[in-house]
Amino acid sequence: MKRRLTARDLRFLSRQRVVRVATANGRGTPWAVPVCHAVDGGVVYFGSGRDGIKVRNIARTRTVALVADRYSDDWGRLRGLAVVGRAAIFSRGPVFERGVRLLYRKYPQYRRQAPLDPSDSVIVRVTPTRAMSWGEQ
Repeated sequence: MKRRLTARDLRFLSRQRVVRVATANGRGTPWAVPVCHAVDGGVVYFGSGRDGIKVRNIARTRTVALVADRYSDDWGRLRGLAVVGRAAIFSRGPVFERGVRLLYRKYPQYRRQAPLDPSDSVIVRVTPTRAMSWGEQ
C-alpha cells in the first residue's frame, strides 16, 4: 500500500455515506468503528465525542486507517478503498468549524440528531499518506 489517492479514489470516497475508521491504542489493540465523513481538498473529516476510544487512540498514535467499500453479490462490481493517514484532533477554531460545516452539508440530520458542539465534540482531520483500492476500475 504505497500509492497516493487518485482523483477517482477521492470521488469514490466522497460519495460513500459511511467509512470504517480503525485505530490502535498504545499496546496495539485495534478498534474499528463506522463514521460519517466528508472529503474536501483531498482531506477527510469526521466528528466524534471528545472522550471516545478512537479519539484517545488518535491522540496517542496520530495514525488512522479508513476503509470505504461497496459490496455487491456480483463480485465483479465490488469496489473498495483503504487509506492510511495522519490524524489531527480539533476541538475549536477554523478546522473544527470547517469540518462541522462539511458534515452538516453532507448529512443534514447531523445538526438535529447529533450536533457537534465544542464542549463535547471534536473534528478529526485525516491527511491521507497511502492508499490501496480494489474492485471495479
